[in-house]
Amino acid sequence: MNFGVRAKLFTSFATLLTLIAGVGFVGWQNTKELATDAEDLYKNQLIGAVSLSNFDSDLWRLRYGFPQYLVQPENRQDIRTEEPQLYQHINQYLETYRNIELTPEEEKGLEKLETAYKRYIAARPKWFELVDAGKLNEAAQYRAVTTTPFGAETVELLEAQINLKRKIGEEKYEEIIEKFNRLTILLTVTLGLALVIAGILSVLLGRNIAQVILQSVKNITKTSGKIADTVEQQQSTILKQANSVNKTTTTIEELGVFALQSADKAENAAGEAQQALTLAQGGTQTVGLTVEGISELKDQVLAIANQIVQLSKQTAQISTVSDLVADLANQTNILALNAGVEAARAGDQGRGFAVVANEIRKLADQSKKSAEQINILVYEVQEAINSTVMVTDEGTKKAVHGIQLAEQTGDVFVSIANAINNVFLNNQQIAMTAKQQAVTVQQAVAAMNAINLGAKEAAVGIAQVKDATQDLNYAAENLQNLKAVV
Repeated sequence: MNFGVRAKLFTSFATLLTLIAGVGFVGWQNTKELATDAEDLYKNQLIGAVSLSNFDSDLWRLRYGFPQYLVQPENRQDIRTEEPQLYQHINQYLETYRNIELTPEEEKGLEKLETAYKRYIAARPKWFELVDAGKLNEAAQYRAVTTTPFGAETVELLEAQINLKRKIGEEKYEEIIEKFNRLTILLTVTLGLALVIAGILSVLLGRNIAQVILQSVKNITKTSGKIADTVEQQQSTILKQANSVNKTTTTIEELGVFALQSADKAENAAGEAQQALTLAQGGTQTVGLTVEGISELKDQVLAIANQIVQLSKQTAQISTVSDLVADLANQTNILALNAGVEAARAGDQGRGFAVVANEIRKLADQSKKSAEQINILVYEVQEAINSTVMVTDEGTKKAVHGIQLAEQTGDVFVSIANAINNVFLNNQQIAMTAKQQAVTVQQAVAAMNAINLGAKEAAVGIAQVKDATQDLNYAAENLQNLKAVV
């Protein structure tokens, strides 16, 4: 029986400690993985989106440079100076985008985009040469078959790459959400299992120990009644053995002191067990905070997705306005040619030229307003990008906070292990005290034997006392063994 109760106690502590430690390790490991995935998503999506957006912005400036070059002759030098700078910026954006982690589909799309862009910029210098030479009609025809379709192809491939980047980001976000849900279910089921096991062990051990104590108390009560009857019958003999009785009394008092010490140690063990339970509850709360931190990280990543969607809409508006500017530039070219023809035909009476010139000014005004509208949209795009950077930075902080909470969970479980170790040490001290009690009981038996040898006239009564004492010793040994395993 002693080995069974001891084994149950050690098995209970080992099971609960192993289960709690396992929950802590799994929670920490999964939280770390979630934080790493979120950080990778933040880097790839943010850097990729910003690079593609900047590429789109500078590509628009390149395409808008043609109509500006026609209607603003005074700014032609600035436009030609800005041209290589825009090439350099776009090459830097492409290099940055190429260095992030790309899927095979993204790499294939990037190759197509670079090919179309190189073909577009390779065709631009000849158009400038034709315009500078005054060959406007040839420049318009050259642009219609080269730069315009090449630029449109580049824009189409760029939009496809942006949509692909958004799609991949959404898929990775769904993977993070799925991992988070699995972690939540695992922690909930494991903690519930720990509570059920703790309840079952408490009921089984409490019932076992209570039955042993109850039986021992009954035996002691029965035996004590027999001893009282026998002592009353042999009162005269016991008086003759006063010295032996005094020695026995002293020994029993020492036994009482040792019993009190055992009780104190048992209370200390109970206090340490209560502390272990409190620390385990603290570990559960810390895991809850970790789950909340990851939930906040989910909201931040969702905000990133919303900002990117808004950025896509504004980019589409930029493309529409850019097309309008291109159409106005074409009309301006046609009217300019007509004005030249009318001026040559009318000579001094160039009324037709005046009408054409007036139309050219109107179209120029429309082009200017469209350019202003585009600049406003570009500014809004930059604001959206800045907001995205701030939101994603906050998401990274939340992920770091989740890792710190997981580390705190590990510290709590270390404290639990220390508390359980203290319980084990107290149980060792209780066992040593029980051994001292056994020695004291042996001394009491020796004193009673001396009484038996001196009480020949009460042989029958002493035999009854001996039998009753043996029963009492057996019951006392059961109680001592029970204290040793508690």
